Amino acid sequence: MKRNIKLAGLVAGVSVGAVVAGIVVAAQQTPTLASASGDGSLRPIDSVTKPVTKPSTPTSRPSGAPSTKPSEPAEPSGAVKQTIDLTKLKQGAAPATSYVDGRTVHVGGTKFTLPASDGPVWDVARTGTGALVLHRPKENGNAVLTTWTNGSRGESVNDVTTVASSADQASSAYGVQPTNADGTALPRFTLTWRDNPSGEKYSLQVNGQHEPMVLAVQGSEVYFSASNKSEKQSLYKWTAGDDAAKPVTAVPDPSAVSPNLKLAASIVSTTDDGSCTALIDLATARKSWATCEYAVDELYANGAYALGGPAYRDGYGDGLFAAIDVRTGHAVREWSGGSAVAIISSVMEDANHILVLAEQGGKTAIARCTPQTGACELATPLKKGTGDEDNRPYQLGH
Repeated sequence: MKRNIKLAGLVAGVSVGAVVAGIVVAAQQTPTLASASGDGSLRPIDSVTKPVTKPSTPTSRPSGAPSTKPSEPAEPSGAVKQTIDLTKLKQGAAPATSYVDGRTVHVGGTKFTLPASDGPVWDVARTGTGALVLHRPKENGNAVLTTWTNGSRGESVNDVTTVASSADQASSAYGVQPTNADGTALPRFTLTWRDNPSGEKYSLQVNGQHEPMVLAVQGSEVYFSASNKSEKQSLYKWTAGDDAAKPVTAVPDPSAVSPNLKLAASIVSTTDDGSCTALIDLATARKSWATCEYAVDELYANGAYALGGPAYRDGYGDGLFAAIDVRTGHAVREWSGGSAVAIISSVMEDANHILVLAEQGGKTAIARCTPQTGACELATPLKKGTGDEDNRPYQLGH
């Protein structure tokens, strides 16, 4: 999932354990999937050899490292809506980002195995040859962040709710949310920046707020959001070692910040039916565009596309994901699963590819889709197990 936007739904007085339980319960519900709009037609993808439009470049990613040069999206004329059938996709290369297969965490060319006692994995942030693994070892729902380096287990930190690494994986940041005896989140938290090669750390104590969410890290700079007692969410910039964070008033309700710290997505309005999100230049505070069709879940550094999710989230998983042209705010493509496939979550693999965690017929896979052509392929084999059985075999990291 775009964990940032989903985990940002905590409310005051609700325990961290209850939030985790809510996520688990949501993963046990019957899928509620998005349907087509406009003329009602959905264009199915049978395999990577059958894109909806004739590609100008190869439709599948080569087995080596993915391209990082962004493709120029076509001028928007309305999103091309497509369905995914996991059983008809050809097998492609493994994900270039971190992911979990069973109890094995894959981070680039290395991997390591988690003990069963670590419990379910929430997220994985790469740290070069290692990773910061956010997992839930106990039934109370409180999460633990564990450091892994070159396949060896390191320190663990309790009550961590969010973690993210810089694009070069040299630094990371995470938030620790303390709770009272019954698990209710307290109005304070600790934000920690970490130099990954050395393990050196700086921490910031924040009082009067809760729900820390790390949105981006670059060098020693951290952009994070937090909520006050009225549940108003704000964006802050903190430089590791400083005594305080600075508010970013141009982005009052953030959902994403680009890894190069140049762009941010801000929710500008919310209704019972969804939300509208604007793209904002952090240097000038200028709003480029706003969309009410999709939520902006992820911004890629210097990429042509932003990753979009449903403007209204309810039910099992996300239901759909979309590639949004960052120049215009119009979606170029939208993928959903129709009545057969549950779209659980998605992340940007690189500037030209999106990874999606999806379920079909009691099985799960990670697929890769290309915004420019619409073509999709399997990044992992389709494997038995789903979230509603609490035995999903895969998890997406970053």
